[in-house]
Amino acid sequence: MIETASPYVHYYNRGVNKDLIFFASENYVFLRSKMNDYIKECQVELVGYCLMPNHYHILLKHENPLEGSNLIQRIFNSYTQAINKKYSRVGTLFQGNVKKRIIEDDDYLAETIKYIHLNPVKANLCLRPEDWEYSDYRNWIGLKEPSKTVTAERDNIFGSAKDYLELMNHEF
Repeated sequence: MIETASPYVHYYNRGVNKDLIFFASENYVFLRSKMNDYIKECQVELVGYCLMPNHYHILLKHENPLEGSNLIQRIFNSYTQAINKKYSRVGTLFQGNVKKRIIEDDDYLAETIKYIHLNPVKANLCLRPEDWEYSDYRNWIGLKEPSKTVTAERDNIFGSAKDYLELMNHEF
């Protein structure tokens, strides 16, 4: 069972008026770079993510709830400033404050991870989740080198990379 001292939190938000938040592939790359930089500075583990054209999903594991919220705020404030500057725009990019759901049991954690990774398939952006390059699904199934966090979480919840891939192949 998940320990309450180290909660998993699913953070998500979308563009204002459901508009795009990513305008080119370089925007996705920039945001992933910001995520990696800021995560190194925090007591936070990145469990999973998916960046979509008009929204995002990020699953973090952290002991201090403020640490995760502060991290998300830093990442997306920085991203919004960069996008506004690059595209000569002003104002907010996102619809209100970031939303978050605390995950309190293993079943909900497993469902959240699958939901995040299947998001581009459900949105008809690709046929298979491994075709979407702006998530960490490829890390989860072993096509890219997974972090220690991904390996530990995947192995604990689903089994091996092959087990997770087989499970996900039955989901769509």
